[in-house]
Parts: sequence; structure tokens; C-alpha cells
Amino acid sequence: MKLLVSKPQRYAKKRAHTATHLLHSELGRIFPDTKQAGSLVDSDLLRFDFYAERLLSEQELAQIQKRINQMIYLGLDIKTEEMSIDEAAKLGAKMFFEEKYGDRVRVVQVENVDLGEEFDDEDKAYFAGYGRFISIELCGGTHVDTTDQIGGFTIVSQEAVASGIKRITALTGPRVNERVGALGAILDQLNADLQVKAATQLPEKAKKLVKELADAQSKVESLETQVITALLKSGEKKSNADFDVVMCLPSTTNFKSLPGLARAQFENQNCCFYTSEGNYLILTVEGKNAKDLAQKLSLKGGGNPQQVQGRDEKIVDLF
Repeated sequence: MKLLVSKPQRYAKKRAHTATHLLHSELGRIFPDTKQAGSLVDSDLLRFDFYAERLLSEQELAQIQKRINQMIYLGLDIKTEEMSIDEAAKLGAKMFFEEKYGDRVRVVQVENVDLGEEFDDEDKAYFAGYGRFISIELCGGTHVDTTDQIGGFTIVSQEAVASGIKRITALTGPRVNERVGALGAILDQLNADLQVKAATQLPEKAKKLVKELADAQSKVESLETQVITALLKSGEKKSNADFDVVMCLPSTTNFKSLPGLARAQFENQNCCFYTSEGNYLILTVEGKNAKDLAQKLSLKGGGNPQQVQGRDEKIVDLF
């Protein structure tokens, strides 16, 4: 039997694995007490679970992405060394599942450098805050030799996966370019659909469309209110021993708007409204219990003593 290792796949996983170490370090700057809760390393794809009580803000995600890409640009040296676990601890190496380590361990170190004149004082101060190592962890996995071999880094998503555990999914290497290309195609399509000349005009166009939609919805709601009010005033009404007003309404009636409008129209009256599909609303005044009435009529629904709403086809045959 001969075992063959796919070199393209191996290098793709190297890129993702080293980027995972950089991400872990960056998360430690925001959440000093965080640690790894799980990890997946695949071909230019990484998924990192970590302990945190909240999700990262958009600004924090952007900052992490910026810093890791700066580390990639710098081409930082990555050194792998075997040493005693005590020596690793003295260097400040991150350790997990300590009971699994032997006397000698493998330490992966991403070495820091002094930033050149192309970086501003804020960047220089930030990197200086790392000290000698950008990252130093006990690890038995495979890594690139220098960070520039990662090629690029972009965060795809973050999510909460369990109580106190968050997850970041990110891409490295050629998959970053693929994502940029895909997003660019989406922007081009939006430019065409929204009839703007450049993507920079999209935010303003979107704001305009959102406002127009809100205005249109407001007009629709106003018209809807007028239609329902007219129906309540002029529609055919019945009554019985339980209800002062019983009305069958069109199936298009908005039952979210109906309670307030009905109470205004039929003040101090017990009412039942329904549609031919079985949607219904029971409204009662003080001294009459809507839930008791629904139970008496064997109707499925929910609410409170003054209002019950639901869908039950039996109501069509009751009146």
C-alpha cells in the first residue's frame, strides 16, 4: 500500500491552520480570558469556536480582519520547536487540555517584528503590545513557514453556537480572491438592478428605496384602516345571546389592525368577527370573558379575558 498526500490540499490546510493561530491571538486581545472551544481546519477554510459572552461588533470583526492581513503582509517567521512543557509555559505558550501533554511538547511560534515606516503609530503600538510573539501555542499540526504564505484572510460569518460559545468562519489563500470576485459580481448586479453607476452610490440608493417603501407601507396601512372602518360601519351584522355584534369579514382583512378599529367602532359591545377560512376574533367588555366564550364555542385560539384570536373552521358553521 502506498500513501499519497495531496500537496495542494496540504498547503491549503497549512494556510488555514496558521491563520487559526493568528485569529486566536487576535481574539485574546478583545477577550483576554477566552480560549479555544473547538476548531475545524480545511482547505483554505477555518472554523474557530471560542468562549465569549457576546458576539463581536462589526467594528471588532473589521479590526481583526485588518490586523491579520497586516500580519500576512509582514511575512512573519513561524518557528516550530520541541521543548519541555515547563519551558513552553515560561515562554507563555497557550495550553489546552493540559492532562494530554507529555514532558516534551511541540511549540508553534509566530514571531513579532518592529513595524516599518509604512505603518502609523497606532499600528506600531498595537503590534508592540504583543511582545516577542504574535502567537505561541502548543500544536502538533502543519503550518506555513511565513505568514505571507497565507495569502489573505477574510471573515465570512460569526454566530453563537452554544451558551457562552461563539464561532467565526473564515477563508484564506485563493478562496479569499474567489469570495471577493463573488461579492464583486453581486455588487455589479445590484448596480444594474438599482440603476446606479458605481457601488459607492448603493448606500444612498438603498436609503432612498427604504424610505419610499416605508412611505408606501404607511399609505397602504392608512387605506387598509379606511377599508376596515368602512366594513365595520356598513357591513352586515348579526347578534345572539353571547355577542352584540357578529360579522363575517373578507378573507383579506388584516386581523392585526382589526382589534383597535373594532373597539373604537363598537364601544362597550361584545363582538365576534370571522372569515370564511375560519380566522376569528372575539372582543369582550368588562364582565364578560372572551376565553370562556371561545371555550363555550369549542374554538381553538389564544388571548386574554378581553380578547381571543385564532383560526378554527368550526366558527363558520356557528353563525
